[in-house]
Order: sequence, then C-alpha cells, then structure tokens
Amino acid sequence: MRYEPKLPDESVNIPKENLFLQAVKLLIALIIIAVMVYGMLRVVLYFVVDHIPPSYEKKLVNLISFDMDVGEKHSSTYLDEMTEKLNQCAKLPYEIRTYVISEKGVNAFALPSGTIYVTQGMLDMVKNQNEIVAILGHEMGHFKNKDHLKSFGTSLLFSLLSVTLGEGYGSILETTLDISNIKYSQSAELASDDFALEVMQCAYGSVTDATKVFERLNKGEEWNYFLATHPAFSKRISLMKEKIAQKGYDDSTPAIPLQQPF
Repeated sequence: MRYEPKLPDESVNIPKENLFLQAVKLLIALIIIAVMVYGMLRVVLYFVVDHIPPSYEKKLVNLISFDMDVGEKHSSTYLDEMTEKLNQCAKLPYEIRTYVISEKGVNAFALPSGTIYVTQGMLDMVKNQNEIVAILGHEMGHFKNKDHLKSFGTSLLFSLLSVTLGEGYGSILETTLDISNIKYSQSAELASDDFALEVMQCAYGSVTDATKVFERLNKGEEWNYFLATHPAFSKRISLMKEKIAQKGYDDSTPAIPLQQPF
C-alpha cells in the first residue's frame, strides 16, 4: 500500500485550550510552587534562628541594627529600671534600650537593634506601673523569641523569590505571601503576650492588670483583625486570662503605683 502524506489540519497551530486559561493555570502552579518553597525555607530558617547560640545572636543583632527616624525621643531612667528588672528573668544576651517618643498615638514597638520605643500617648494612658511593665515585657518577648531575626530572614527569602520570579510575578507573590505571614505575625504577638506574663510573674511576683491596656483599647470589631498583623484585643485578653489561670499566676496583689512621670 502506498502511503500518501496529508497536509496538516488548518487548526494544528491553534491551541485546543484558551490561551488565557493556560496562562492562569501556569500562574497558579507557579505561585503554589513558590509558596511551598518559601514555606519550606522559612521552616528551615526559623529552626536555625531558634538554635543560634546567644553569642552569635548578639553579633547578628549588631549587624542588622539600625536607627529609625521616630522624631523627638528621650531616654527614661524609670523605664530602664523596669526593663532591667524584667531582663533579669528574660536573660536576653544583649542590652535593651528604652526610649519615649513624643507621639500622641498609643503604641510601643521593638527594633532589631535591641531598642524599645514607647509613645507618650501610651504612657499617658497607663494607670499604674504594672500596665507599662506588661507592655515592656511583651516587646521583650519579641527579642526572646527572636522575631526580629526571623523577620529579617523572612524579608531576605521574599526578596530572593521576587528576584527569581521577576517583577510581574513578584507583586502577585507578595500578596499571597503576605497572607501567609499574617498568621505567623499573629502567633508571634500571642507568644509575646505569654512571655510578658511569665517575666512579670518572675520579676514582680504578680501579673495584676497585665491586660488592662488591651481592655481599654478593645473596641470589638474582631473582623477588622482578620488580615491584621496583630490579633484582636478580645482574643488576646481572653488567652492571657486563660494563661494566668492555667499557670496559677498571682493577679490579686495590688498594682504598683506610678512613681514618677516618664
């Protein structure tokens, strides 16, 4: 039998599936792979960070330390005394510095350099020393749990993936990974709340009024915190009270009055 070749069908170069759907499938597959790789690398990163010896941690903190433009600031001997007392229990491998910034908003935050900033608005709101000790203990919890090093390492991982995928995919990946990072951020905040209770009980023998600042700030509206880096205040208050009861911490001792202005 003689073979007679046939001309290809006119649709041979036309894909059977819509090009847009193909692109969407490829993009989704690429994002899934990137997220899986990112997740695995982050697990390894956190394991390594958690096992860094104190001496190396101190060197790393010095390497990534930086100054933040927070406007007018001043040191407070009163805050330093509280921080030092807490650190006798926390046993952080480096010095913690505390500063007051002239900001009316209610806030406190820790920087990788071992520095804690507390706004004047926060200090104007507290009613006793216990409340400010709880805030300082929380910020020290981020240092104890090495959240600053984990955050720095996570930023490097994200930058690496963004460069690898290119700008077009980088923005989409950023949105996806941000949602993933939010869950870790909320967990880190809750862990720091636990640490604040631990060092308060150790240093002062009481956790009285440890949740008072959160109770004043709590406005409900838990849905606002679904994609927030911090958990809802109501959740934090509830979990802290559960922890106090579970650990048998003392919350009946009268709070320590504020001894001097900040």
